[in-house]
Amino acid sequence: MSGAAGVVLCGGRSSRMGRPKALLPWRGRRMVEHVCSVLREVVDELVVVGSDALELPPLDARRVTDREPGLGPLAGIREGLEAISAPRAFVTATDAPYLTPALVSALLERGDAVAPVVDGHVQTLSAVYPRALAKTAGALIEAGRLRPLFLLEAAEFVRVAAEELPDPDAMRGFNTPEEYLEAVRADDPRARVTVECRASGSGGGSSVQVPVGTLSEVLANAGLEPSHGSGEGGRSAYSLEGCFFPNGPGVPLGAGERLVVTPGPAEAGG
Repeated sequence: MSGAAGVVLCGGRSSRMGRPKALLPWRGRRMVEHVCSVLREVVDELVVVGSDALELPPLDARRVTDREPGLGPLAGIREGLEAISAPRAFVTATDAPYLTPALVSALLERGDAVAPVVDGHVQTLSAVYPRALAKTAGALIEAGRLRPLFLLEAAEFVRVAAEELPDPDAMRGFNTPEEYLEAVRADDPRARVTVECRASGSGGGSSVQVPVGTLSEVLANAGLEPSHGSGEGGRSAYSLEGCFFPNGPGVPLGAGERLVVTPGPAEAGG
């Protein structure tokens, strides 16, 4: 193997996405599961960093808590570097749908502190960091210098042009519902969401499959009127897989997800 670790950062607030990126469906599994499976082909140990509030699926990785999730990715990188035993780690954000073992291996082969450069921008969340930088990361955080680039600069890192790497598109991610849904539709034009409408009370209900989309789009395609709320005040309640509540009309729903709609009393005629 590579003699390196992998660190997956799940601590972002995903404010533009409207839901945790780590839990977005991608190619039959959650995004964090997909990224972990790619890294497992290359690295010897794997660490996933996230806040205590984020409920992740079972993973073949060590789970580490981000003690200061509000400080951004540098704090997560520090947690990951402190947790590994390998001398270096490939660090990636959880929204890395196109990540490939070839890209990870190519960067690890370049050294202990390496980052690709795309259109003049250093890709700090698709980079190799030495474990020895953990203390430096802590010092940068105390000084209020929160950009991961400062950490790489402290190690005099190697810059690699995207054109020199295999799979340069492997560094692409998505930050908005539109970007995510565009990627899902391109990957599988037949991707569907199951909408289950439960009758209020004790019986009945219906189920239909519709194309992936935002909550509003999915409801419209299912022939349902959007009524955003938690079931209070006569509004419908929504849940994904029986737990996550899609809070807002623009929240994206991905392939294979099951949206459960429970009409409020007013909408059910009660």
